[in-house]
Amino acid sequence: MSNKLPDEEVKLRRHHLVRCMKNFKTDIYFVSTFEPSTKSVDLLTVETFAGTVCKQTDSEMPKEWTINRGLYASFRYEGEWEHYPEWARNLYLMELPARGLARVNGSDIERFYYNENFVEIDSNNIVCEIFIPVRPV
Repeated sequence: MSNKLPDEEVKLRRHHLVRCMKNFKTDIYFVSTFEPSTKSVDLLTVETFAGTVCKQTDSEMPKEWTINRGLYASFRYEGEWEHYPEWARNLYLMELPARGLARVNGSDIERFYYNENFVEIDSNNIVCEIFIPVRPV
């Protein structure tokens, strides 16, 4: 959880993504839950778990995350990191309603495909899939 401003949060997420990709050299998953903030009706509290898919649990990070069954809307993004947050925000505000879907309680899953250039030469290009728990309206 973070109390940072949105721009700071975007930088923090990018930094964490690069660090995870550098350490694991594989696709990284962010699993996020959202709750109303206790500080303001205009804010959300977001908690994000970062990890990879692995078959063994003898690593330094043995925590598991299990996703709930259900219907998920899937979207793919290919582009610059700086445009990703706005693109993702538009999914909730425009794309889901346009498709007759509403987000339901559950975890959003972001899969960031490993990109050596993103890690090693500080490229801004990413490829990501996002899965959002939904129901028909």
